[in-house]
Amino acid sequence: MAGRNNWTREQTMMAFALYRILPSGKWDKRNPTVQRLADHIRRSPSAVALKLGNLASLDENRTAKGLTNCSRLDREIWEEYAERGDALVFESAQLLASALNGPDDRPAVNGDSVVEQIVAPQIGYDRPALVTQRVNQQYFRNTLVHNYHDRCCITGIAIDPLLVASHIKPWKDSSPTEKVAASNGLLLNAFHDKAFDQGLITLDNDFAIHVSPHVEHTEINDEWLYRYDGRRISLPVVCSPSREFLEFHREHIYQL
Repeated sequence: MAGRNNWTREQTMMAFALYRILPSGKWDKRNPTVQRLADHIRRSPSAVALKLGNLASLDENRTAKGLTNCSRLDREIWEEYAERGDALVFESAQLLASALNGPDDRPAVNGDSVVEQIVAPQIGYDRPALVTQRVNQQYFRNTLVHNYHDRCCITGIAIDPLLVASHIKPWKDSSPTEKVAASNGLLLNAFHDKAFDQGLITLDNDFAIHVSPHVEHTEINDEWLYRYDGRRISLPVVCSPSREFLEFHREHIYQL
């Protein structure tokens, strides 16, 4: 077994993939996927959970700043990600899938369902674009849920199944870096996510909401949309929405 702090690059890559998929509230030694990875790399679940926290402390999209015992290899993985982007995401997801899948190439039982859905073999290693898209979308959602404290930034709704990681500059128009940038996201409830996506609402550079003049004033519309007109959203602790992305939304999505 490697020494306590002597993680290999391959092991760190697996942890990096798991970090991007698991919500921060699940970086726990009792999480079955953390335990399965720990068993595969012959480390303790606590060591894996700590590694996830160390990786988070180096993530510019996150608020985590408390840990200071990051290794040189942790930093090198993030530096390599900055250079290789999705290619590194796919490589790390492959390694994690190999670690978590059983000997008959089926997903591990009693694992985290979110992880299994993303790294399950049926995704196909010959489809890197799909693998990286699923990993990146999950990472983007995890980041926004973390930064916005699990609440819709317009209404304050805190019901997880109703929360959507909404892109300000749409996914299809964004570069690989922009697709996962926390500053390109809003955590919204499903209704206001749809309204934002369709250009029925937007934000100005002071983060105040504006309702499209195409929306008719009715009792219901006033209750669900116009009541928020002019109000500022609740901002995350870090990575507030970028003015560049907000301007794109107003110019290309918002219905004037």
